Amino acid sequence: MFDLVNKHRKFVQILLALITLPFAFWGIDSYFKDAASTDEVARVGSSKITLQQLDVAMRERADQIRSRQGGSVDAKLFESPEFRQSVLNELVEQRLLLVESERLGLVANDVILRELIAQIPAFQENGKFSPTKYEQMLRAQGMNPTSFEQNLRRDLTQQMLINGVAATTQISRTQLDQIIQAEAQERDVAVAMIAADDYLKSVSVSDEAVRQFYESNPKQFQTPERVKVAYVVLSDPKVVAKESENFSNMVYEQADSFKDVSKALNLKVEESGWIGSNGQGAQGVLANPKVLQTIFNPANLKDKRNSAAIEVAPNVLVSVRVTDYQPVGLRAFDSVSAEIKTYLTRKAAVEKATADGEAKLAELKAGNSVADLKWSASKSVSRLQPNGLTRDAVQLVGAVDANKLPAYTGSQMGAEGYALYKVNSVKAGAALSDEKRAQIGAAYQRFVQQADVVSLMVALRDRHPVKIAKRSDTEKQ
Repeated sequence: MFDLVNKHRKFVQILLALITLPFAFWGIDSYFKDAASTDEVARVGSSKITLQQLDVAMRERADQIRSRQGGSVDAKLFESPEFRQSVLNELVEQRLLLVESERLGLVANDVILRELIAQIPAFQENGKFSPTKYEQMLRAQGMNPTSFEQNLRRDLTQQMLINGVAATTQISRTQLDQIIQAEAQERDVAVAMIAADDYLKSVSVSDEAVRQFYESNPKQFQTPERVKVAYVVLSDPKVVAKESENFSNMVYEQADSFKDVSKALNLKVEESGWIGSNGQGAQGVLANPKVLQTIFNPANLKDKRNSAAIEVAPNVLVSVRVTDYQPVGLRAFDSVSAEIKTYLTRKAAVEKATADGEAKLAELKAGNSVADLKWSASKSVSRLQPNGLTRDAVQLVGAVDANKLPAYTGSQMGAEGYALYKVNSVKAGAALSDEKRAQIGAAYQRFVQQADVVSLMVALRDRHPVKIAKRSDTEKQ
């Protein structure tokens, strides 16, 4: 019965993982059906994406990130233009796939749909699909089978289009042999470091430069907004079953205190320390993404009233109230000046080391000797066995022309300085087992498939022109 699903097991696993996330049960439909808002932020062909759809998508993405990170995410991230643009880009790509699927008349059939739904654990009882549980679960999320199946059919249809492109990607045995030869090839490499530490004493950073950096980069020295809260937790399953409604009513009716609910339900009123908008300092139930989102809701920060009851886990209800609030601030110059000076000094030293390293590399490539270099002992390096070299360094070493040895290359090594690499010899790598060959082949196949999907999206943008609406200055703010 499940032959098709077994054939595409990887896709099914990904899909089921997505579906079991809470946010997948609500709001998806608002991405693609016309919303009440007529504000248009983008257009794909003749299909529009509205501001309301983008707002919904941004909220859901933010909830997903908070859930994955345990709530310790700076809320400012979700207000940044970069975050907005990334979500809009995803909506555009989803819409491109939808429009192209409609053009091709591509639709996931009922058989695939039924088989996938039947395999979702949330809809099963005793390991078997339960129509009753299916309807109950959807109803609890404010959905019905018709809307859920429409959403799922649409997602499957888009995936079919992507899978169709990926399925055409095949690599020949000759190509695989060439790839494996390049991956296993061993190069004998020595390294010489041009250390930034050696240039620190020759660098001078003025007080004026430190002050200018401070004034030009205020965001780097901001302190996040933070709060202290009072809160109560109702977690006894028996009490929750009887008093959940009473708990909700009392925290609402006496919104500026937990005195009544504490006395009536014998609950301890807890007080937190400072909690940052990035979740720093939040512990226990306060670290829950739902609670953090509630705490830093602008209305709650302003009014400092009890929140509505928040269900953070089965039979666990929480209400929070902001008791103290500090907005985004700026660290005093005197408290960060030493830190800035250290940073600027290191930066200047790295720049000097890099310039010196690049000059030495040019001399080596020209066939000249450089006397003051201290080369390490040579070691065998390959893409499969980097032997302590970074991935970027291995790529550089592998790209060196082996027709004339020794050959040289180099690169900046972050705050450490500049590294020079000398390739002394090249030889074929050892033969690989069939299992290792298969692993390399599968990895390369995935890489090429991903590249083909990227090419598909580029082609779809040409076929279905994408227009992004200009935003007003007010909206940008």
